[in-house]
Amino acid sequence: MRYASVDSYLSYTEDLTQACIPLGFFAAFCLQHQLLSSEVEQRHKEIVTQCRFQEGPVSALFVVLGAELQDSAFNPAGKAFAERVLPTYCERYCEVFGEDSWWIKDNWDNYQRMASVLVRDLYGQPPKSMTSLLGSFFSKVAGLWR
Repeated sequence: MRYASVDSYLSYTEDLTQACIPLGFFAAFCLQHQLLSSEVEQRHKEIVTQCRFQEGPVSALFVVLGAELQDSAFNPAGKAFAERVLPTYCERYCEVFGEDSWWIKDNWDNYQRMASVLVRDLYGQPPKSMTSLLGSFFSKVAGLWR
């Protein structure tokens, strides 16, 4: 089963390289969070290593996957994540990058912006009580230094 393809993104930009970036970010995120199948990691060792060290273009892994995301590329947790996130991924990508969504650079700084959104999808939002507790703790510590 095919979850997503570069073809779906070509309508936003006629540049194939630019159309690979959104799903390239998704594929790189899945690699970084152990959501890809071991077969993908074995078959594409060189690109996987570059991606783990955040070298080269982010979309390189997606390109070697044939510019599409098949269910066979994911482990069970990755399949569940892809099924949950990919239906609204394009809209969320555009929310993160705004008007420049289809002209951003394929680099690891931009990847980090999208990864910060995806990590919440994967691991969930921190509980409000925990964030409030941490916020009050840091406020009190900061008050000690005044």
